[in-house]
Amino acid sequence: MKKYNHFFFDLDGTLWDLYKNTEEALRILFSEFNLPAEPEFFTDFYSKYHYHNEKVWALYRVGKIEKEVLRTIRFERAFEEAGHPLSKDEIEKFADRFLDVCPKLPHLLHGAHELLAHTAKQGKLHIITNGFKEVQGFKMDAGNLSQYFDQMINSEDVGKRKPNPEIFEYALQKAGATKEESIMIGDDWDADILGARDFGIDQAFITHTEQMQLKLSGGERTHQVRHNYSPTFTVDKLSDLIPHF
Repeated sequence: MKKYNHFFFDLDGTLWDLYKNTEEALRILFSEFNLPAEPEFFTDFYSKYHYHNEKVWALYRVGKIEKEVLRTIRFERAFEEAGHPLSKDEIEKFADRFLDVCPKLPHLLHGAHELLAHTAKQGKLHIITNGFKEVQGFKMDAGNLSQYFDQMINSEDVGKRKPNPEIFEYALQKAGATKEESIMIGDDWDADILGARDFGIDQAFITHTEQMQLKLSGGERTHQVRHNYSPTFTVDKLSDLIPHF
């Protein structure tokens, strides 16, 4: 079994339960903004929101959309497609309130603390995140995660986002780590897995986000992540990684 001394974790969708926290936050906001109460409307909106959120984050990663546009357009498009368009002012207020509420919710993926406690005994733990800098600390606090981590590397500090190799290089330098002793653990195939592979460090792919995407799309999306490459480890649950470390 290979010995790792540095474990680099993604945050959203890997440790912090993006889907559960988002659903809870949106239900709170639907009540606050007096939006349609029918369960069918919320289910439809929730699915459309995640579809557009994934699309705009993919553009944001490669610098094709600005942060302030991303913040609102995911909601604007989802409400329009759900048949309940909001005004520009309403969208701004909704997006602001979402960033107030969602990052402070505490739900983690099952097994997060178990895996972190285990790997913390093996080496040093670090976060590499593309998430908005002003809210990532709230997520760490809400999930009681900060206790485990030595460094938190945010793409806004680096000026480059995963999968750009420069953020991985920066992270290793900050941690005092080598490629050979490091592994990236994440849920995003392009940002985390291919980014780490192309940079030259091992990868652990958590399939939870992929499974949720397939569920919300009714199984219509294909497993595009499986093409011609097998990560160092692929697991459905975080706790499944423990025997490998």
